[in-house]
Amino acid sequence: MKKRIRVLIVDDSSVVREAMRHAVESDPELEVAGIAENGREALEKTLALEPDVIAMDFHMPDMNGIKATRRIMEEKPTPIVIVSGLLDPKEASANFMALDAGALALIEKPRFLGQEQQQALARIVETLKAMSEVAVVRRRRKPEGERPETPPRVEQSIRPPKRGPFSMVCMGASTGGPQALSSILSRLPGNFFLPILVVQHIAPGFLPGLVQWLDSHTQLEVGIAEHGKRPLAGHVYFAPDNRHMGVGPGNVIKLSDSPPLGSLRPSASHLFQSAADVLGDKVVGILLTGMGHDGAAELAVMNRCGALTVGQSEESCIVFGMPKAARDAGALDLLLPPEEIASMLITIHNSSEKQ
Repeated sequence: MKKRIRVLIVDDSSVVREAMRHAVESDPELEVAGIAENGREALEKTLALEPDVIAMDFHMPDMNGIKATRRIMEEKPTPIVIVSGLLDPKEASANFMALDAGALALIEKPRFLGQEQQQALARIVETLKAMSEVAVVRRRRKPEGERPETPPRVEQSIRPPKRGPFSMVCMGASTGGPQALSSILSRLPGNFFLPILVVQHIAPGFLPGLVQWLDSHTQLEVGIAEHGKRPLAGHVYFAPDNRHMGVGPGNVIKLSDSPPLGSLRPSASHLFQSAADVLGDKVVGILLTGMGHDGAAELAVMNRCGALTVGQSEESCIVFGMPKAARDAGALDLLLPPEEIASMLITIHNSSEKQ
């Protein structure tokens, strides 16, 4: 009989703890290893119980989710999923600081009764299962308040097999995407010569925080896309909550309320198909870490149109699902880790300056 995945539940709300306990115990693949009411207790129980994965609240007394994550990753590295209800725009980017501390994923805390609550709990359970399989490494202890390290430059020049000229970069990402995007975007120069359009699967309400967090990690301008705008070089545009983003005639951003694709809106599939239709071979398509297969078939269409198509390498993904689907579909020119994706984009940028 397969060993059950042992979950440590951490939350200062007795109502949320009970709801999550019931959801975990209702799944035959999971069991509750322990329950903690704050970050300090979470650290103690992680050391004592050695769970396979942790569902970590963000706001807690005594020690919050960021500090608890940092301490756990320093002392007993364990996969951590941040379960947060923090959606205030003034504080939203704080959620993503937990990713800097070593958390693997960020997911919305169940806030409603009835079907919506059950759907939120089901998403948490599926994320816990997926993250329990991720190998994590010990983090060095950093002084309180220290900013994330500036990523080192990648020395090797990654030369793409297709030369362009290119007019846009389109990216799709899901679970683990924020970390991969940070690794790529933080390495690009502020005068990067192409606009970048991104579809990131994320719970409604978290996108402004992600944009703020990434904007603080890169020299590029990061924002949320607006319909009809012509994207500018050196700018990164994220698809808004619950709207598809594509490329329209004249290379403008086209937002759409058309039906979800594979239950997803926005979807990378929509972005990639529109890029193939409008840009042909003048686009770089990049599919990053994530569960499922969103964007894989459409990236293959881009590849057949002559676009440069890249997937994130398996060893660097938190979840290899989406890039694997693209690889299996014969959609990829290259499989690279994020730092080498950045190096490839810099090579294209430098080549454009010489022309």
